[in-house]
Order: sequence, then C-alpha cells, then structure tokens
Amino acid sequence: MNKILISCLILTLCQTVFAGRQELIGRVDEVPNGDTIVVIDNNKNRYKVYMLGIDAPELKQSFGKQAKAHLDKLLFARNYQVKVVIARRTTAKNIVGTVYATELNSQQYSNINGMMVMSGHAWANPRTSKQYVGVEKIARNRKVGLWEQKNPKAPWLWRKKHK
Repeated sequence: MNKILISCLILTLCQTVFAGRQELIGRVDEVPNGDTIVVIDNNKNRYKVYMLGIDAPELKQSFGKQAKAHLDKLLFARNYQVKVVIARRTTAKNIVGTVYATELNSQQYSNINGMMVMSGHAWANPRTSKQYVGVEKIARNRKVGLWEQKNPKAPWLWRKKHK
C-alpha cells in the first residue's frame, strides 16, 4: 500500500514539474556559433537560443569554427525539428535552454547540448548547469574534439583576455 502511495506521489510531482515547463518548437534558422542557435516557430517568429549548461569556443578562438560546424552538422543543415526546454529568458528576451532535435515527423529527440559536450565541441558550464560535468570528463578522457589539443583554453577565460 505504501509503495502505491509513494508511486502516486512521485507521479503527481513529476506531472507538476513537467506541466510547468515552457517549450519552444520549431526549426533551426541559423547557427551563429557552437552554443547558440536561432529557432523559427510555425508563426515565423525568430528566437535566439543560448544552450544551457555548455560553453563552446568562440569563433575567433582555437576550435571555435569546428564547434560551430559540428553543431550545424548535428542539426543536419536545419532539416531537424527542435524542441527547446526553456530554463529562463535573458534581459534581452533571448532564451536559455536545453535543445533537443529530431528528424521531421519523428518523436525521438536527442539532447544536442549533451552531444556537443560528449563530442568534445563544448565545455560543460557548471555556472549555469551541472548536468554535463560528467559528460565532459568522459570526453576529456577519450581525448575527443577540443580535448585532442594540448592545453585548450576555456571560452570564459579566452573572452576575459580578449575583451
């Protein structure tokens, strides 16, 4: 009896959490860099989306162009439908969230934020989310992507130096 009661309580809590989350569904219109996309919805509204929990090298930074190209490739040149689970909005009304992508007419979504970190094309950014810290450790150990470099510089440190 207690197990049934606990299961019902957990199910209710999960439904409450997921019911309150906001999502944006659309197609990728632009990939400005390795951790930002522009999504266009069915009403032709454009939204700038910063990918939560990751930080990719800047375009002028070592490995920045590769990160952008990899993100573009993951989204198959914008032929994928994306769902963005919105964590928050910036003061400029841009979106910060987790990007999921699927082929059109499919319901199977992939976490693109995590895929960027796993492939070594972005750092986990624990200041915004700790979700990808373990994934980054795996990429580092496998020496994939930017982890092939001897001493890759974190984007936040690079930006500080190049202000």
